[in-house]
Amino acid sequence: MITKEQKQQILKKLKEEFSDSSLILFVNYTGFNVATMREVRRRIYSKYQRAAHFTVAKNTLIGKALSEVGYDPNEFEKVLAGPTAVLYVRSGDPVDGIKVVTSFAKERKLEGIFKGAYLERKWFEGDQVNDLANLPTRQELYAMVLGRMQAPITNLVYVLSGTIRKLMYVLNAVKEKKSQ
Repeated sequence: MITKEQKQQILKKLKEEFSDSSLILFVNYTGFNVATMREVRRRIYSKYQRAAHFTVAKNTLIGKALSEVGYDPNEFEKVLAGPTAVLYVRSGDPVDGIKVVTSFAKERKLEGIFKGAYLERKWFEGDQVNDLANLPTRQELYAMVLGRMQAPITNLVYVLSGTIRKLMYVLNAVKEKKSQ
């Protein structure tokens, strides 16, 4: 049995973590044993080190912490029923956290484990979370934008070098014609 003081400590920690998190992911952990939970945590921590946590707490404490840091109870209230684990990411690419849990669920053939998520304080339903896992990572997006920004410049260089090359061919042909 958890004492009132322990509940207050858990609530305080959850409020601190939720207020700084770019991702708060709600997972149905039905069927997870201790080894499974340890494996999920190991994968998350290897990706994020100390910037993310995968934890289990009482639904009432999770709900109270979310409400106290400004989240809308109408959005998250329905997911806080039954066994709920929470992944929260404070720094790094939040989509990576979803991808880690998604790949783990696919390996273990677990379906429908996502209850919902807050990504950058925007609410996503459980089925939408699977779509978020298919998004490119932040690095991939940066590479795509950079590639699109470089493309016009690269094309201009190719066009100009082609024009200069053709001019050189003409000048060489004129030179050869005069030398004959």
